[in-house]
Amino acid sequence: METALARASLYNFLAAAFGDPPTPELMATVATTLPHVIPASLDELRRAYTRLLVGPGAGYAPPYASVYLDPPRNGKPQLWGREATVVEALYNQAGLEIAPGQPRVPDHLALELQFMQHLCGREADAARRGEPEEAAAWRDRQQVFLRDHLWPWLPRFVARLSQSEAHPVYRDLANVTLAFIESEIKPVEDR
Repeated sequence: METALARASLYNFLAAAFGDPPTPELMATVATTLPHVIPASLDELRRAYTRLLVGPGAGYAPPYASVYLDPPRNGKPQLWGREATVVEALYNQAGLEIAPGQPRVPDHLALELQFMQHLCGREADAARRGEPEEAAAWRDRQQVFLRDHLWPWLPRFVARLSQSEAHPVYRDLANVTLAFIESEIKPVEDR
């Protein structure tokens, strides 16, 4: 249960880091979590966030699975591709709906990380209630989502972000995310 809660907390932190412009609270957590990162002003990080994750323009690294997984249309990557529809259905099957007015497409990195946070939380709750079979089912959902939906595109997103002149904070956050997801999915590969 404690491990699932810790994992949920890390997913929540990463979702916040890629989902919204940086706040003083988020940057305090980044400073604690990644102490080797060069300090930067909040304004500098907000500009970096917009350039890297909101775009468009030079250095934009689209944080959407459809851009990396779905075939381009008319030679251009597409939002709201098949992958967005598939992950939205998975959210609904897990009892979640995207909030009305939410500006993000369902396959945005932050939403996928929040979904993993939710799944870890459900696992922890089932374990707390003494329901090991239910906890295992939530853990299995996590593994399937990681293997089939998050992992197939995350390395390409991180590579694209790293190829741009990304701010070191975002490069480090992307690399931490990649390493964490890779460590999470290894048990599936070892089966």
